[in-house]
Amino acid sequence: WILGTVGAMPDGLKWNKDYLAELLEGARAIVMPPRPSIGLFEGAWFLLTNGSKFSLPHGQSLEATLPADIEPRFAALREKLGKDVEHYRTDTPLRAALRIQEDVSEKLDLTRDEPRDTIRRLASSKHVPSAPVAKYEVLDAARDVLKLTPEQQQVCLGQSVQDADWDLDHATAAADAWAVGDIRAVKTNYGESRLANCVIAAVHSVANISERDVADYTAAINDALGKPGKTIAVIDIGPLLRKNGVLERLEALHVTIEGPAE
Repeated sequence: WILGTVGAMPDGLKWNKDYLAELLEGARAIVMPPRPSIGLFEGAWFLLTNGSKFSLPHGQSLEATLPADIEPRFAALREKLGKDVEHYRTDTPLRAALRIQEDVSEKLDLTRDEPRDTIRRLASSKHVPSAPVAKYEVLDAARDVLKLTPEQQQVCLGQSVQDADWDLDHATAAADAWAVGDIRAVKTNYGESRLANCVIAAVHSVANISERDVADYTAAINDALGKPGKTIAVIDIGPLLRKNGVLERLEALHVTIEGPAE
């Protein structure tokens, strides 16, 4: 059984957990999204040694350095989010792109902890082991991302602005549709991250992690099909449904797939 999710969801979203609880009865395992393999010390050290790369040189301000096709869209989004010029002033375009995502989540009260935390609790209550499909080393990829040129960062900032505009109009609707199993409305309101795709296109090591994510899910699901009992896989619908994503690769392995009606 594959449970597709739609990214960050409103905190406290009500959804029907009973069906999942029934599926977990007698299940062999639950496969969760991948996790970065990074310790607290490593993460702290990375921030300490690279923190300056998230700030513009002294005397520069973000909006004054943006190209003419991005600056007005960025300023309009900033106003939608209720932020003044100072909020992003010293950010590099990359840092601003990431901060925008945080600010959208704050404005819409979105969390990435759900439904994963609830799924883990349900699995634990049914004594079903859960584990990430894989753990990825990400520090080298993070260092490579910080090597993006200002021009590359500006392009990705423009993509982040598009993501934010979309999410402000559609993220809550996508989550509400997911909560009641309205697949047509989920597909209408869900959008894959343009910022992520921008970084994937520019940074080879990040592209490798993205490819491994799809490959590892495909292998894990195909392997589970050869074992007795039920296995549940939790995956974002982006890598699940995209071209050459998990479902297409399973079909190429001659796996028969059934899904809910739209």
